[in-house]
Amino acid sequence: MNPNIADPLAEFNRLYKKLDEVYHQYAKRLGLSDMALWLLYSLYESGGPCTQRAFCAAWHYPPQTVNSALKTLEKEGIIERKAIPGNRKTKQLVLTQKGEAYMESTILPLMHAEQQAFQEMPLQERAQLLSLTRKYIDLLDIKVKSQ
Repeated sequence: MNPNIADPLAEFNRLYKKLDEVYHQYAKRLGLSDMALWLLYSLYESGGPCTQRAFCAAWHYPPQTVNSALKTLEKEGIIERKAIPGNRKTKQLVLTQKGEAYMESTILPLMHAEQQAFQEMPLQERAQLLSLTRKYIDLLDIKVKSQ
């Protein structure tokens, strides 16, 4: 490997893992699994019900892993799975009243913290961060798939 690339790439990977750890620690403080945190986050972000399949596709998680977190959230009375009229197989993930209150006290503060941190960066840096991260991921995906 090219030594000029190895060090910055290793730093990038460490930063990525550190970001992941920030969310993990937040979930842990709430007594949630990482998957449950992202499920709730996604439901809040979408502003309404979604299907398990849509969540898996959007967030790149396997259905089995998501299903396990859903069962826990259902048991706690935070989420319900409701049938979609005319489709017996697919169910919508819907927040209960308890779930909506829970979101306000857990997910909303996280989103506010994210927004505040992002807004502290100049507009150009925000655009660069998104653009370059997207570009790197797309290039890496192509390279990994061609291996």
